Amino acid sequence: MDQGLAAVIAGVSGTAGAVAGAFIGALAGLRGARIGGDKTVESARLQVEGQAAAGHVQWVRSQQQQVYAKLLDAHSSVEDSLRRAAAGVRAGGVLANDARTELGSRILAMQPCLNQLALWGPQEVVDLAQLLRAETAEATQALVDAQRGVPQTAGDLDSRWFQWERKIQAVADQRARFLERAGEVVRGTEQSAT
Repeated sequence: MDQGLAAVIAGVSGTAGAVAGAFIGALAGLRGARIGGDKTVESARLQVEGQAAAGHVQWVRSQQQQVYAKLLDAHSSVEDSLRRAAAGVRAGGVLANDARTELGSRILAMQPCLNQLALWGPQEVVDLAQLLRAETAEATQALVDAQRGVPQTAGDLDSRWFQWERKIQAVADQRARFLERAGEVVRGTEQSAT
């Protein structure tokens, strides 16, 4: 074989190898680019889903905060009426019909807040709010009972007044429990939107 022919064969073989290597390299590069693109798309999708979930949790907390505030406003209204009425009863007066009606309507005004609260939860806060409403209704009844009839002895009135004071303290304690738990939910100290 002649050296020229050997050089041509070597050249053709080298060129074919280079072309084959370039082709294989291009295929590998395309495959790598496709895998990299897929991973980028997947990462972006996960990031968007994570941001959407975080945004939803924040929106739910905002709704919870609004309904908690509405309930507390409604309860404050009842509590103010109760304390004003209690001062009159303690001074020897009676709870007038219009004062009873006002108290009843203010307690009923808490119900729409409880209904909304049931939508946003969590259930523990809903339960605490329902207990707050029940304790408030019981305190109202204790105030009505404290002024009923003329006591035969001073001790009888004191006993009924003690019942009122015990019930209004139970209301304050229940409100504090509600505030504590609702605050934890709004601050996001746990996953509350589930």
